[in-house]
Amino acid sequence: MPLYFAYGSCMSFSDLERTTSFEYVGTGIVFDYRLAFSVYSRTRQGGVADIVYAPGEKVEGILFEVPNFEQLDRREGHPNFYRRREIEVWDEQAKTMRVASTYEVVHKKTVEIPPSDEYANILLEGAKRLSEPYQQQLQAHIFSLWGKEKTPR
Repeated sequence: MPLYFAYGSCMSFSDLERTTSFEYVGTGIVFDYRLAFSVYSRTRQGGVADIVYAPGEKVEGILFEVPNFEQLDRREGHPNFYRRREIEVWDEQAKTMRVASTYEVVHKKTVEIPPSDEYANILLEGAKRLSEPYQQQLQAHIFSLWGKEKTPR
């Protein structure tokens, strides 16, 4: 089955299962990218996750095997909103680099857009399988976009 690297709301098993069947593979890391909220989603009513090239940084996420990408392409608005692309991912369990498909925003904004409470909570729930330092970094990033006025519910 094809390998999929999820770094946003699809890290949440309950959110992903609304779209497709999957097999959990483990956690992964994409190097030289950072997570950003670079586009507004009407569906999510706020900024949504994206990967942006950033030398020296990293994005942690979840590796899944999926039957195909048809349903995920539809969910992510491929090829107009997000585009599916292949990326090298460090597989934390296999301790090797693997090639996986992921989604990247097509028309990125230069200024990040704060995510909604609901989206942030889905993202943070999915991130519970990732390293503690990355979870803290992700939460701090969301808080900074909110101006530290809100906390996830």
